[in-house]
Amino acid sequence: MTWKKPLVFLLQVIAGVALLQADPTTSTYDPFNLLQQSQILGDGFGYRRMAADHGVVISAQSTSDLFGNTLGGAATGTTYSGLLNLGLSVDLDKAVGWEGASFKNTWLWIYGTDLSANYVHNAMTVSSSAALPGFRCYELWFQQNLFHDVVSLRGGLIAIDTEFMQSDSASLFVNSTFGIPALFSLNIPNSGPTYPLATPGVRLALQPTSWLTLRSALTQANPFSQQQNPRGFNWNFGPSGGLLSLNEVAATWNKDAGVKGLSGTVKAGFWLQTGQDNESSEAAPGANNFGFGTPEARNYSSGFYGILDQQLYAVPNAASPCVPGDKNKQPAASPDCTCSGKGLSGFTRLGFSPQQGSPVGFYSDAGLVYTGLVPTRDADKLGVAFGYAQMGSQYASLGSAQGLPGVGYEAVTELSYAMQLSPSVSLQPDLQYILHPGGTQQYGNALVVGVRAVVNF
Repeated sequence: MTWKKPLVFLLQVIAGVALLQADPTTSTYDPFNLLQQSQILGDGFGYRRMAADHGVVISAQSTSDLFGNTLGGAATGTTYSGLLNLGLSVDLDKAVGWEGASFKNTWLWIYGTDLSANYVHNAMTVSSSAALPGFRCYELWFQQNLFHDVVSLRGGLIAIDTEFMQSDSASLFVNSTFGIPALFSLNIPNSGPTYPLATPGVRLALQPTSWLTLRSALTQANPFSQQQNPRGFNWNFGPSGGLLSLNEVAATWNKDAGVKGLSGTVKAGFWLQTGQDNESSEAAPGANNFGFGTPEARNYSSGFYGILDQQLYAVPNAASPCVPGDKNKQPAASPDCTCSGKGLSGFTRLGFSPQQGSPVGFYSDAGLVYTGLVPTRDADKLGVAFGYAQMGSQYASLGSAQGLPGVGYEAVTELSYAMQLSPSVSLQPDLQYILHPGGTQQYGNALVVGVRAVVNF
């Protein structure tokens, strides 16, 4: 059968990893070997370290995705997409003695072709980095922390997907819905202030204890389309731009140094979005063309969500007992803990939007990630995840009224293996099976196979 070939290929790659040398992150360090640097360009003749000592960090990361649709969807074919993320972070305390202050600016150079837009025609896009080609500003903000970081206030161009609705375990996966979930990205006009477009706003974070964090953001809701906002500076707090209020509370356990037990995080949040409807919006009842995707404009939406991210099993390291999560590997009283990070973790996210006209009325995803499954490959990760987006009832009725078959939901299952080839280079074979691309049975279920490469410069 056609689906067997991509699956066999992925399993062969995973099995072949066992033949590689020991994890390069734990190999004997050679300062003249660029592949053993945390950035492939190394220390830059000492200038990178000198800048960091003065609070200035310059980063560059390349993400390359080569994916092909082998069956189903609108058509079969292969695409390549790439992202170069250029960042500047400044700790103003180290730089000029301004206590608690920091600054960040990020630019994105996006190129290549989106497999989902050109071949699969699904809403939960295959690649989280694929977007309209261009060079645009992503983040541009100033932050002031007070009272020993108990209070944090940030203002400027803000991307909410850098802090809100995130799961550490889900970050392994390539499909976009395991980053910012489709519950949000398909309900907010033009996906709101998420990759690749941020919007102006403010964010307040409170951390009264080490285990509790409260975050609230108030931003422009609609960043407008990528064609209308090519550089990220189309700012509008008027009716067409709208407002977005997003609020989240997060509680953690067993994450402090010296604490026994498996660590975990639980989050809960909600959003309110206001704006201005557009008669040409696909989400508007009576639109000529139905399409499962983010609306161009919307006068109101809201949603609620919960997240659980839990370590399920930690591999004991009796030979070198230490505190879980302690990077300095300080000895612990019990030999039952580990510093390697090896083990099994899991996540699940649930949410709903109560408006009947919401593109996504109910959303859920879940997944498992095992770190260090292959002997001597302690930093590699193997994961499987499933995401499900069900349409709002009024939105689904619109599709059915236009004669589309099987209108109701879209789902994706992803199997992925991230190989840490060096501290600065990773390679990630990936397999995705997409059910009901576009939320209907107009196209057959799609089987996508590909690979992601990430390089830190």
